[in-house]
Amino acid sequence: MAIKVGFVGAGGRARSHMRALAGIEDAEIVAICDVNEETAQSASAEYGGTVYTDHHDMLDSEDLTAMYVVVPTFAHYDAEILAAQQGVHMLLEKPIVPTMEKGVEILEAVQKAGVLTSVGYQIRYTGWAKQGREFLKDKTVAMAMTHRWGGLPGTPWWRVMAQSGGQLVEQTTHQVDLLRYLVGEVSEVHAYYATRALNDVENLDIPDVYAVTMQYENGAVGTLSSSCALREGGGDSGIDILMRDMRATVWADGVTVFPDGAAAPGDMPETEDIDDVFMAAIRSGDGSGILSDFEDGLRSLDISLAANKSAETGKPERTYFSQKR
Repeated sequence: MAIKVGFVGAGGRARSHMRALAGIEDAEIVAICDVNEETAQSASAEYGGTVYTDHHDMLDSEDLTAMYVVVPTFAHYDAEILAAQQGVHMLLEKPIVPTMEKGVEILEAVQKAGVLTSVGYQIRYTGWAKQGREFLKDKTVAMAMTHRWGGLPGTPWWRVMAQSGGQLVEQTTHQVDLLRYLVGEVSEVHAYYATRALNDVENLDIPDVYAVTMQYENGAVGTLSSSCALREGGGDSGIDILMRDMRATVWADGVTVFPDGAAAPGDMPETEDIDDVFMAAIRSGDGSGILSDFEDGLRSLDISLAANKSAETGKPERTYFSQKR
């Protein structure tokens, strides 16, 4: 039986999911919705599916098995809740919501409906991220540090704080999520932001540099730095973990331990495709292979939103989920 898939959002990231689904035999794209009809028409011409410009019409007209939500941060309204009420499984690209209030509303809906959910933290499915998690699982982490230094995307809404939430919410969320995946839950953050390099860029009101300190529930501490100021190249990303008598870097080349011989990183597992995993979960009804469901994705977003609040107040901020314990 075909897995009938609909899309809300048909831009660049959505197309990558469409390409992956096109290679999965029992996945059928039956509907594509985008507020820009030309964008939806273009995607439909390549991958099939009825074109919609309103997700309400799509959900009213189609008998979907699954729905992909790939829209800007500010564009999350009621599609997820309506889909959950219809028993439709969902993959949501990050950022999954603009506020924790909206996130909790959707979380309650998907939990009540019992639908499968997946959040697009695809780096978790790489062999090197799995290797890092396995290496660290029995070790005491003292401090975890990450950075993401890059440029400024051309998308107009990306540079408006009220629409994107800034780089930490929209982009560096991958680094935030990896820290959670590798080290554990974050209970408190203290953040400082500034616009120092790009203050002459038209219609930009997001910070271009971000510095965040983190307190983990397990007692570890951490730091994060992020910047979108490097428009001409020279960017870099990485994670460093400090432990007793050794340091480990965890990134695309795998786990590297310093000094040599301090510990063996172990074999690197196979990389999985997030779309294959999601379709397999729907096929079997078993979501155990999904590495970040909606609640888990909301926990990662929680850290970034708490950092945004801290940068506004100038004070440390507890994460939402740590306050609910």
